[in-house]
Amino acid sequence: MGETQNVAPQGVEKSLAERLAEVDAALASTPDDAALLIEKGKLLWRMGRKGDAISAYEKAAAVEPDGPARLLIEHSNSIMDFFNPDLLNP
Repeated sequence: MGETQNVAPQGVEKSLAERLAEVDAALASTPDDAALLIEKGKLLWRMGRKGDAISAYEKAAAVEPDGPARLLIEHSNSIMDFFNPDLLNP
């Protein structure tokens, strides 16, 4: 038998940072693309950069006021505003 090799599966998903870099590159040529701004916001949110994500959603909402970004802003703000007093007193 041959040596064992570490081979990544063919369907390996790109990292969040790689996907964010691709979205940023696409936004460089089309900065007013609401769908790309929303995608950027979702990636930033998953990376834990919630403030930057909300900023991306706000830019998307400015471009497309009736688009889905408005709802994403509302949901993000409600998550950020969540308060659970039980977590403060263990």
